[in-house]
Amino acid sequence: MRKYKQSEIKAIARSKYAVDITKAHSREAIPEQFEQVGYSAGMYGINGALFQGTETGTMYAITARSTALFIFC
Repeated sequence: MRKYKQSEIKAIARSKYAVDITKAHSREAIPEQFEQVGYSAGMYGINGALFQGTETGTMYAITARSTALFIFC
């Protein structure tokens, strides 16, 4: 698992390389099995994450500290 800067994860989501699931409130936001491939951590803990679907290879990003971090991490 790779450590990213939060700005890098945001740039990945902005470029549409990854689907932004920051505002997701359930695990149905990722419709397949997935694994965490990266994270971002700051002074107060984790503040972003990057996931990849194991079946399709689709990337998913959480770009801010939100409920989604607690659901998926």
